Amino acid sequence: MSEVKSVSQVLLGYKSALEKLEAKDPEPSSTDVLVVLMKREDLQALLSEHSELLTADLIAIADLDKRLKKQKNVIAKLIKLSEWRSILAPPENHWWWFFSSKWERFDWLWNAGSILFLAVSLGLLLNTSTRLLSGGATSGNTVFVVLQSVLPLVAGGGAFTKVGKEAYEKILISLQIDKQFWQEISCGLSFLVLCVLFGVNSTLPNWAIAVNRSGIENYNNKRIESAKADFERAIAMRPDYGEARYNLGWLYEELNDLDNAKVQYELAVQGDPQKFDHVITYLKALNNLGRLYILKKEYGTAVRFLSQGIQESESTKSMTSRENSSEAGVYYNLRKNMGWVRLMQERYVEAEVHLRSAILLDSKRSSAYCLLAQVLEAKEPKNQAIGLELWTKCISSATPRDFSQPEGDDWYGLANKRLDKTFSNKDTSKDK
Repeated sequence: MSEVKSVSQVLLGYKSALEKLEAKDPEPSSTDVLVVLMKREDLQALLSEHSELLTADLIAIADLDKRLKKQKNVIAKLIKLSEWRSILAPPENHWWWFFSSKWERFDWLWNAGSILFLAVSLGLLLNTSTRLLSGGATSGNTVFVVLQSVLPLVAGGGAFTKVGKEAYEKILISLQIDKQFWQEISCGLSFLVLCVLFGVNSTLPNWAIAVNRSGIENYNNKRIESAKADFERAIAMRPDYGEARYNLGWLYEELNDLDNAKVQYELAVQGDPQKFDHVITYLKALNNLGRLYILKKEYGTAVRFLSQGIQESESTKSMTSRENSSEAGVYYNLRKNMGWVRLMQERYVEAEVHLRSAILLDSKRSSAYCLLAQVLEAKEPKNQAIGLELWTKCISSATPRDFSQPEGDDWYGLANKRLDKTFSNKDTSKDK
């Protein structure tokens, strides 16, 4: 009977402490709560030592436990159970030490949010770093990549490593933040890191403009490899950046790498003309692309790009002031190259129309005269004198820029041959 009496006495103490806690609801003290929990702990210790209990005692324990569970919100609010768990180290089946507050109930959700935000942050970090370092690492972009990498590493270290958690918890304790809010703070920090990295990633297109300008400056200062790296980096930051695509294509063309130049021009003109820093660059890309296809003797494709350029040029506002515009050279080249391709297709009437339009745009340039002379001779092959005036203007209008492309030099040489032949025939006629 002594054993039963002993259990009954402890059970009575548990009941008395619980009734006292209930009597003070809704404002009991933390001491009242701890007394109840310790009484329940004593009862559990005693129960573990006995294999047999009275049915009445079991029913009473179940009833009291049910009443205790109803006080879980009060208990979780008044004392920090996690601190007591760290002291007593109770097993998980001692459920009275594991009541959670309404905040702690959703800790799993906050932890899941932290993991999700950090995973996305790492993806953004990888994307941003790859784009920044494309074209080669510089001291500036390397330092920036390292600095932005610190954010997810700090947040991730605090969430997933023992050392990180300990350091993180010390900071929160020093800031006197209640432990029940630690998961929310961690989730908020992870979300903040995500926002920062997203902001950095979304500003890359604007940085691309500055990097593209740096490429132009490097080219002007004969730093060709640096210019190429800058254009490639600008494209990595902003893949649809037509301006940088054009500049890289133009650089390849200057290096006589026509295949890569063509690839970059084609990628440039696939985008929206409005996304270029200057619409005129879009026209330049179309013109240069058309010229490269003429050199490849793919005349139909060349016509498609040149026609697109001419049509776009007609819709630009600057067309009203071509005579005084620095953009006139682009319009001239579009018409001149369209005349060239029509000449190669033996569509002489159309070729003449485009070449005369080019001459109206700029009468001081040589190429259109050279081509128009060929068109007129092709139309009237028996009248060798028909192109004499144009061949003369082809030579007299020639400037160094007309020889910047191989075909310009070829046309100049052809003009000299035609004039030499014409004057030789005249001299022969006089001698007779």
